Amino acid sequence: MLGWSEAKVSRLETARRGIHVESVEAILTALKVNGSERDRLIKLAREIREPAWWEVGRDIPEQLTALLDAEQRAKRITSVQLNLIPGVLQTEEYAREIMTLSGVDAADVDERVPIRLKRQAILTRSNPVELRVFVDEAVFARPVGGADVMAEQLRHVQSASRTENVEIRVLPRSVGAHAGLSGAFVLFEFERSRPVVYIEARRSGAFIDSPDDVELFLDSVGLLESQASDSASSGAILDSYVLKYESEAT
Repeated sequence: MLGWSEAKVSRLETARRGIHVESVEAILTALKVNGSERDRLIKLAREIREPAWWEVGRDIPEQLTALLDAEQRAKRITSVQLNLIPGVLQTEEYAREIMTLSGVDAADVDERVPIRLKRQAILTRSNPVELRVFVDEAVFARPVGGADVMAEQLRHVQSASRTENVEIRVLPRSVGAHAGLSGAFVLFEFERSRPVVYIEARRSGAFIDSPDDVELFLDSVGLLESQASDSASSGAILDSYVLKYESEAT
């Protein structure tokens, strides 16, 4: 139908050859793909040749590049955190304190902090990501950087939680053991792809995409839904820590 060789089509389908917008339009016409789906695919074809913001003038580890790509493409992100405020909600001073005390070189800290802050644009763009955070109360109780830094950080979380696309659920101390204690993780759900899970280690991270393995994390999220405080109660817990740190701040 296209007048192309089988070899050319094969190279395109297996990504051994890049594809131009004109070729995408020709394929969609042959397959009679119209309307919003046609527009979506042509838009993807145009954007695929434009470097992402993190690819311009930066030397970023491969694992971080994959994480940034997943954040950009995700429809919904569920973050389960036991020790820290998730990166997409961290303030500059909180992020800087975490990196510095983790032994990151000062020069690397100065490079990584702006990247972490820029990642947060996924929450305020025209089609924002839905972010759901399950956070252990111990994260609020740990005074990273002191009262001033924590007060600013938790006010930032407060502000984010008031938007329609961000939900903060606290796992209070009173709940005791909960499904998140087996380890922190981030679940990415996409518009047209299977969900994947990201587990971060000290200097690296790993994606899990096997459906059977991912299902275990989906089950954990289901349990956390029933174990965490609801949004209103979580907000009250967060508010109490904001007041605590504000009263202690200099």
